Amino acid sequence: MKVAVFFVFLFFLIEFAQTESSPSMEAPIKVACIGDSITAGYGVAIAEYDSYPMQLNRMLGEKWEVRNFGINGATLLNSGDNPYQKQNALASALRFLPQKVIIMLGTNDTKLQNWKFKEQFVTDYKELIGKLRALPTSPEIFVCYPVPFVGKSNGGINESGVQEVIGLVNQLAQEENVKIIDMHKVFQGKEALLPDSIHPNTEGTTLLAKTAFQALTGKEFEGEIPKENRSQWNKSLRLDFAVDGRACTLVVPNKPAKGNPWIWRTEFFGAFPEADVALLGKGYYVAYMNLENMYGAPVAIAHMDRFYEEMTQKRGLAPKVVVEGFSRGGLFAFNWAAQNPLFVQCLYVDAPVCDFKSWPAGKGKGKGSPKDWERCKVVYHLSEEEAMAYSLNPIDRLKSLADAHMEILSVCGDADDVVPMEENTNIVLARYLTMGGVMKVITKPGVGHHPHSLVDPTPIVNFIVAHE
Repeated sequence: MKVAVFFVFLFFLIEFAQTESSPSMEAPIKVACIGDSITAGYGVAIAEYDSYPMQLNRMLGEKWEVRNFGINGATLLNSGDNPYQKQNALASALRFLPQKVIIMLGTNDTKLQNWKFKEQFVTDYKELIGKLRALPTSPEIFVCYPVPFVGKSNGGINESGVQEVIGLVNQLAQEENVKIIDMHKVFQGKEALLPDSIHPNTEGTTLLAKTAFQALTGKEFEGEIPKENRSQWNKSLRLDFAVDGRACTLVVPNKPAKGNPWIWRTEFFGAFPEADVALLGKGYYVAYMNLENMYGAPVAIAHMDRFYEEMTQKRGLAPKVVVEGFSRGGLFAFNWAAQNPLFVQCLYVDAPVCDFKSWPAGKGKGKGSPKDWERCKVVYHLSEEEAMAYSLNPIDRLKSLADAHMEILSVCGDADDVVPMEENTNIVLARYLTMGGVMKVITKPGVGHHPHSLVDPTPIVNFIVAHE
């Protein structure tokens, strides 16, 4: 056991040393925001942009880095129905190695099935704080009073229970010598900012962010909140902002190539980023718009049109873009390219979904995903029968790509049982070649759906650069 603890500590020490010695720029002050759905941003239009941690990040500026580790429904109580300390988010928060931690938990603990364990509240809170204090960064910890509950009891949550939590937080703060942020008092007379009785709207999360800002800096926030979050991604400037009501990301190369070329990741930003990182080093911008659970449907394509306009007309990126589709991102990549072939430099897809009947429907050899299939039909506005007869999947709309002489690269594992090649890439390949199109397939023998990309992304990078 002692050996295991030693190696965990050694891991954090190495991470800390690497962070401190980063040559790119002065390391920012890291703030981890731990909490439940109120922290996660439930109830705001764009949680990745309008949650209180993300607004706080923009308020604090480039010398700070705020991360949101909120989990919907999380409890502080380890005997609760969704204990925070058993979530992957806590492990992520620890790996982040913060210098400051803001904890706002307790609201869900007052539910009937959880509050019967309230005698454990302070003990469990101390356990959480102990894990954070064990980090080599020795973070300063702030604990928050919950926001008020302004309606009738909701699953046991009520203002009486919230007041009990406040009393226990006071006890904890005194015994553990941590600072308190009063997120309860700031809503007095502003109950309208809690439209469902407990979750703040965007104006309410701004209020939370300003309260946290004052606790961290000792002064009130003044002026307008910047529209962009600024941070680092692979030693380059990362910008996070909103377009057409969606959260977006743009990574700026340290030395942009002539003409400002860019690659547009349509899903899973940051996952298996080998090619993206290599292209970033060659002066490509890396762009992303969050269209989660839209499966390349027409509504998603409309959002993508607005994003393309933002990138090219307002931010000056090249009129032709490399569109990159990982897994379900293939639906977005092919469908947008089919409607906008003159704006696409080339297509790079990786284990791509090319027919939603294969995934998520699972009507062929693949596993499918029933939950995703139901969401897919909803966003496409199709019944089961209509979906099975749908004729605008990527495999059905390749002619405009061939007519535009667009070249396609697909990287796939031949043992993929999630998005089988024979139901997706192989169909595209056969049809595209008969249309006179040019398509290259890199097959990874014995590899399943993961890992994506290539350990050495040179073949991918060469394919893309050759089409500049």
